[in-house]
Amino acid sequence: MSILIPTTFLSSVRPVVVALMLVLCAVVMPAEARQDASQEQKADELAAGLAERYDGIESMRMRFLQTASSAFMDTDERYSGLLTFSDTSYRIETSNQTIVADGETTWVHNRGERQVIVNDFVEDETAFSLTGFLQSFSDEYRSEWDGEEDLDGVRHDRLRLIPIDDFAAFRQVDLWIRQSDLIVTRLIAVDLNDVRMVFELSSIEVNPTLDGDAFSFVIPEGVDVVDLREDG
Repeated sequence: MSILIPTTFLSSVRPVVVALMLVLCAVVMPAEARQDASQEQKADELAAGLAERYDGIESMRMRFLQTASSAFMDTDERYSGLLTFSDTSYRIETSNQTIVADGETTWVHNRGERQVIVNDFVEDETAFSLTGFLQSFSDEYRSEWDGEEDLDGVRHDRLRLIPIDDFAAFRQVDLWIRQSDLIVTRLIAVDLNDVRMVFELSSIEVNPTLDGDAFSFVIPEGVDVVDLREDG
């Protein structure tokens, strides 16, 4: 049995339905806009706080695991070890290599080859400096808050960086930022050659007390020394 509804009733109901739909749109759309504005504000505040945090860091010590992969690479490249740095000085210790720079001289000790290469320190503009990048990324990238995530039981914010123009070094950068102290513990970057680099950072010490010989190097006995310095 069908129910007939007089056309006069339909004509009277239709404006009410249209009005109700307009009211619902007026309620829902501002809520979505508010959410977008809130996420944008979250991203801006997080980016500003991150830059300020790393601007106040003079030195760091941490364990790292770096993985690089690409469709053009036969296998992934993996490096792990201990990194200590302060300004332009740094020490990198891996299982088969030690690299030390004191701002004037660089030493590369290849233990497997029993060789030490000595060279004048040159700041490599193509090298990736984590702290330098985190201090100034807002000049070349816009930020998008990408939610929260637990890493090893610790709460992190995810921040995605999208290049403002085509001249940026990376197509995309994803940061995992520890909420308790605004320290990055994971970074994934895709460069212009589509090489994907993953940095996992742990045992992070901010402004640690460093020994006086933290960035000095004593050449071991019995190694081949290749001195490439101009006055070498």
